[in-house]
Amino acid sequence: MLIMKVAIIGGGFTGLAAGVELVDNGIEVSVFESESKLGGLAVGFKDQGWDWSLERYYHHIFANDKNIIEVAKKVGLPAFFTTPETNSFINGVEKRLDSPLSLLTFSDLSIISRLHMGLGLLALKLIHNGLFLESKKVTETLPLLLGREGYEKVWKPLLSAKFGSYLGQVNLAWFWARVYKRTQSLGYFPGGFQALADKMGEYIKTRGGKISLGHKIKTARLGKDNKWWVDDEKFDRVLVTSPAPMMDKLVGVDHIKWPKINYLFAQTVIMELDKSLMKGYWLNILEKDFPFLVAVEHTHFMDKKHYGDKTIVYLGNYLSDGDKRLKLSEEQLIKLYLPYIKKINSKFEVSWIKRSWLFEVPYAQPVFPINYSKEIPPMKTDAQGLYVANMSMVYPWDRGTNYAVASGQAAAKLIKNEK
Repeated sequence: MLIMKVAIIGGGFTGLAAGVELVDNGIEVSVFESESKLGGLAVGFKDQGWDWSLERYYHHIFANDKNIIEVAKKVGLPAFFTTPETNSFINGVEKRLDSPLSLLTFSDLSIISRLHMGLGLLALKLIHNGLFLESKKVTETLPLLLGREGYEKVWKPLLSAKFGSYLGQVNLAWFWARVYKRTQSLGYFPGGFQALADKMGEYIKTRGGKISLGHKIKTARLGKDNKWWVDDEKFDRVLVTSPAPMMDKLVGVDHIKWPKINYLFAQTVIMELDKSLMKGYWLNILEKDFPFLVAVEHTHFMDKKHYGDKTIVYLGNYLSDGDKRLKLSEEQLIKLYLPYIKKINSKFEVSWIKRSWLFEVPYAQPVFPINYSKEIPPMKTDAQGLYVANMSMVYPWDRGTNYAVASGQAAAKLIKNEK
């Protein structure tokens, strides 16, 4: 009996999850990753004095993220959970806003507005499948659902900072998914998400699979015998997990018809400090004209002993192509941010910064327009043996490692069941 050979292009969590599923079914797998490490958008780095890796872009999972929780157990690196503070910065003050009780005591909104928002969020939480909401835009519906004052003071600043000029395109099903899935309990993996990616890679290799790092695919083409040639190697099936805008370059425009949607860059400045910056783990910025949309003190989530007993803080952004901040160096960004960091903590001094890093990546956040579900191509394409799975297809769920895993598993099931 001939063994099926499958090439997986992309060593992020979609490709790795597919690889784990396929090798468990006796299928020969080769994973090709262009970077020197596995992990995709959850890739990590480890600096001097750290015993855990840190993600380039802040990561956690929710308590109901079943797919990644289960695969982590399978490969021997189960998640653990804690309940850090999620706060908001409004009118110059850091205030907790991550539960019904904290909303009721959120004095920057009138009591009527607090109740209106609470009831609106509860209604979204109780909807089991909110896909029917995709015909509505967030800008038109949220002021009615959550109250005008709550929308103007809380949600509009957050959504505007994230989506910028694209905000008017975003549909309500995407927002529903964010509310529905959120839990106060947040999870992480010993050693970081990089440790989990590496464990999944080891799992694949110990079951006969191959992992090729630093391998940027030059060509992926369908031969006359309906076999796929990935560079110079022949495969029965190919799963491409690269971002949708890169698909045409890899496999040609004839095989997949992608919807034309917009994407945002992710950008983080990571600072290693010798003092704590803020009270909570997560700080949503609700002030106008801040040059970053969120501050994340990772070491209020994970013990700083894993990072040389230093405080680790992310300053994060989603940016459209052409944004001037994408043209700034690490030093220029920090200089731009300094006055605003000081607003968060008036005692902050530049001398607190011991080391810093800048990371940027395109196609990090798809912008889902109304009725997007009707435009998503199937994972199994019209081309013989070609499958696709990426973050533009997990809709209405937002980008995240759990949905990357779920997407990879779904693609693997299609591949193994194809006759």
